Amino acid sequence: MQGRAEAQAEERGEDGAVTADALLRGRVRLFQPARGARVSLDPVLLAGFLAPPFGRFLDIGCGTGALAFLLLARDGAATGLAVELQPKLSALAARGRDENGWRERLDILGGDVRALAATLGAARFDLVATNPPYRTVDEGLPSPIEERALSHHEIALTLPEWLDVAARAVRPGGRVAAILPASRTVDLSVEMRARDLTPVRLRTVHPYADRPASRILVEAERAGRRPLTIEPPLVLHVEGVRYTPEVLRLLGED
Repeated sequence: MQGRAEAQAEERGEDGAVTADALLRGRVRLFQPARGARVSLDPVLLAGFLAPPFGRFLDIGCGTGALAFLLLARDGAATGLAVELQPKLSALAARGRDENGWRERLDILGGDVRALAATLGAARFDLVATNPPYRTVDEGLPSPIEERALSHHEIALTLPEWLDVAARAVRPGGRVAAILPASRTVDLSVEMRARDLTPVRLRTVHPYADRPASRILVEAERAGRRPLTIEPPLVLHVEGVRYTPEVLRLLGED
């Protein structure tokens, strides 16, 4: 829940207003801009798609920290490093980390992950996970709000660029996972295989059971040799806007 002052600031449309929100029925606290880059369902779906243990993980483009926080909540032994380009978002991620009591388990690094790649350490991570900018610059006009535009469009970080970082950072046998629009399935698979990242699990996400996929969840292994498993579709909604039982379980609301 957001505080009264924050709610009033949001109502006035003030720049810099922040809301305090909860995930997993209050188990995870999250601070995010009242206007701008707000968390979607995507990090919830990705965290639920991945099976623990997570070991030492890297979250590329962590935003306000939702994906990293969910991984920590699901695996009490996991530790991680989260990298975020936008200073405001990385500061909110650090605030959320401290509020959740995870200062000893999660490091947050502000800056461009491409420039920081050499400092991350080669073959250091058991898991690299990301909810990256998912639209190319040719796919619709970016938001006039720069914060949201950088989070949603490949303005500062493209798919090949974050995969370059992921392939270098993950250890042999480690995992790289992402959620992207279903329209980018081929692009993601081709770019992963070009970096010796073998897709081993894929799940499509559908808004309704009778609608085409809107998202894909993909897990790859570095130097993996397992065949690809295509899992049953994940359906988000039933009877209008109501979430399906599986989505409610992922949200911790079942």
